[in-house]
Amino acid sequence: MKLGLKSYVLVLIGVLQSLSLYSQSDSSFIQVLDADYGTPIVLAHVKITSTKGNAPLTRWMVTDELGQIVVIDKDSTLVEISHLGYQNQAIVLLPGQTKKIQLRAISMGLGEVVVSAGFIPIEKQNNLYDVRTIKPEKIEEKGANNLREALTTEVNFKTNNGHANETALMLNGLSGNHVKIMIDGVPIEGRLSGNLDLSQINLNEVKKVEIIEGPTSVAYGTNALGGVVNIITDKKQKKRISGGFNAYYESVGQYNFSANLGFKIKKNSFKINAGRNFFSGYTSGDTARYQEWKPREQYFGNFVFGRNINHLRFSYVFDGFTETMLSKGAPRFPYYSTAFDTRYKTNRLTNKVLLKGRVSKNKYLDLTLSHSYYQRVRNIYFKDLVSLEEIPTSSVNDHDTTTFNSLLARGVYNSDKDSTKVNYMLGMEAKHDFIQANRIEGKNQEIGDYSVFGNLKYTPFTALSIQPALRYSYNTKYTAPLIPSISFMFKPNKQWIVRASYAKGFRAPSLKELYLEFHFSPAINLWGNENLSAENSNHINLSVDWHKDFNDHQFRIVPKGYYSHINNLIDLIQTSNVDWTYKNADYLITKGISLGLYYKWNEINFSVTGSYYGNYNSMFDHPEIKNTFYYSSDLASELSYFIKPMGVKLSCFYKYTGEVRNSYLTDNNEILPSYIQDYHNIDLSAKKIFWKKRITVVAGVKNLLDVNDVKMIGDVYGVSNSNNSPTLSVLWGRTFFLSLKARF
Repeated sequence: MKLGLKSYVLVLIGVLQSLSLYSQSDSSFIQVLDADYGTPIVLAHVKITSTKGNAPLTRWMVTDELGQIVVIDKDSTLVEISHLGYQNQAIVLLPGQTKKIQLRAISMGLGEVVVSAGFIPIEKQNNLYDVRTIKPEKIEEKGANNLREALTTEVNFKTNNGHANETALMLNGLSGNHVKIMIDGVPIEGRLSGNLDLSQINLNEVKKVEIIEGPTSVAYGTNALGGVVNIITDKKQKKRISGGFNAYYESVGQYNFSANLGFKIKKNSFKINAGRNFFSGYTSGDTARYQEWKPREQYFGNFVFGRNINHLRFSYVFDGFTETMLSKGAPRFPYYSTAFDTRYKTNRLTNKVLLKGRVSKNKYLDLTLSHSYYQRVRNIYFKDLVSLEEIPTSSVNDHDTTTFNSLLARGVYNSDKDSTKVNYMLGMEAKHDFIQANRIEGKNQEIGDYSVFGNLKYTPFTALSIQPALRYSYNTKYTAPLIPSISFMFKPNKQWIVRASYAKGFRAPSLKELYLEFHFSPAINLWGNENLSAENSNHINLSVDWHKDFNDHQFRIVPKGYYSHINNLIDLIQTSNVDWTYKNADYLITKGISLGLYYKWNEINFSVTGSYYGNYNSMFDHPEIKNTFYYSSDLASELSYFIKPMGVKLSCFYKYTGEVRNSYLTDNNEILPSYIQDYHNIDLSAKKIFWKKRITVVAGVKNLLDVNDVKMIGDVYGVSNSNNSPTLSVLWGRTFFLSLKARF
């Protein structure tokens, strides 16, 4: 059954019915929940049949955003509840009765609603983009506090501790600067060496994380060449008043605490969340103060104001974050009583105004206005290890402040009418960035990007959808490429979904790549290049999704394949004995295949996904190794079992990260092989929910195999490593964790 904006209209009708009838007598209250996760099921169809009389009256309703409806009837009624992807259920409802109905999933998440790239809520199985999600329950069971910890055991993602003390990221062999990371569709600013520090992205009050692999540049512009990670926050206040807290302990020296409060006043809702994360640092051996994983102390706060305006939802969101990170230096010879310490202070402030919802029967509006502020301060101190006195060093290069401001305005208008063969999406986006830094030419620079984009979705018959799309941009610093894409989806029956697409992606040169002016030492000067062009790619992918239910057994098989050719790759190129400059020097080819297997039987859930991909970098063209692809593999598996009599859920997360082989260019212009060792990671957890789902306790073991560092030889494309070390820090050893969450 095809669902679209028509279903959302029914939701709004259901909401109005509930609001207008709730206070009447003889009203019965129903809430429909997911049996596995306890989350509300939106758009559930409810058939209500009066049981009195020879000619029963039948009417239909649909659950609202909280999975709720209100039934008005003086007599008992037969209520039949259905939703795509869930087992149907029927009950007899008495007047004035309150019922919570739990539906059991049968399609393994295909009925889940996603919003990324389409800017309209749509079920996963009806989305032309292949979107995978990390639900809050999974984040909870992993003991994940930030995005790094959530992605550590996800297939095709590689993370490590980078040379700028950031958490570096790779997706399908592409470096982190090709992956756009957002919160509610707003990009997170503040990249270090092209990477965002994923340890700074907290997952408190997160509704889910949506992931799209492959270019989504038509929708999101630059940096979305390799994929998108969109964190969807929970902005709705469900109860009249609610509160709670989260407490977390990990044996590595991590102590986190946060608290939240929310309340509703008529059409207005308010939510406040604040907390502190502390990490004492970690190193795999005795290194005389130096720590591979730096100590961090984070404070964060969040405020959300929401209001319903007819069928639209208005939200104002403020996010504040500050972190102090300390890099301890080794004691100095000969007395080992002094050392040089570096302190990094990071501040982020974000203001967002969001307006989303239906503006007419089959039209949907998504407006976003935001201001993002990012500041990073670095100071080096001479420290007396006896008296603990600290004195700032006198060198100008030892102290640096970088400030970044970004303004974003985006408006998207969607037409999604089930009864027509043609629907469309139109959007406009304006983004202006400002940077202030001592290492930037002129100390101040700015760049503006102004875009229009849209798509046309054609459905010649029910089983086939074709969607061409286009993005045109004007940039104040460089010539932006025209970005087209075309997507196909074929659903011959309920069991099969075939997706295929061609997309062009791009990555704009950053302000640092354009205007860097850094005299690292008398022997090394780093320069930006105002004449850089945007990286662009041609990407093709194909995926097949098959699912089938056999009695209580559910199976799903998902094979995928892709090919991508990236041109104008930006890299630092040595132009003289002492000078290095950013240039469009190379091209990169990546290709890969993957296979996902999913199985569910009663209280057992199992999945395993393996991928095999390779890349070729033209930088290393050489008669002996020309046209050589370097291949790597990845495998992730999850197993969970709910012990019903005990009310305990056991979970196991396994990840194999295959070895990475490549080539690198030495200072003598020699091409030598490079290598990163493979490794295994296993996380275990047990979860128990108490006191009418108010208290959740999760205990577990992370990194059961006690992996710390892996061997690394030479430079590997896309991998950020600290101090050119012969090892790469990927995990911080075996730890035990305990999480306590309370909701009132």
